[in-house]
Amino acid sequence: MFHMTQELIKILGIDPARVRLEWISSAEGTRFAEVAREFTEKVKSLGPSTLKQAA
Repeated sequence: MFHMTQELIKILGIDPARVRLEWISSAEGTRFAEVAREFTEKVKSLGPSTLKQAA
């Protein structure tokens, strides 16, 4: 299913680096915080999205 999502992202012109899937247990709070921080830094480093807002 995620592969189909990745293909749709490419078709829509969204940078695939802006989407990430991680399986994290509810018992892994520290891991969740680490992944969220890491992904936030990655998206910030990519800069603003090139997508235009729909009317």
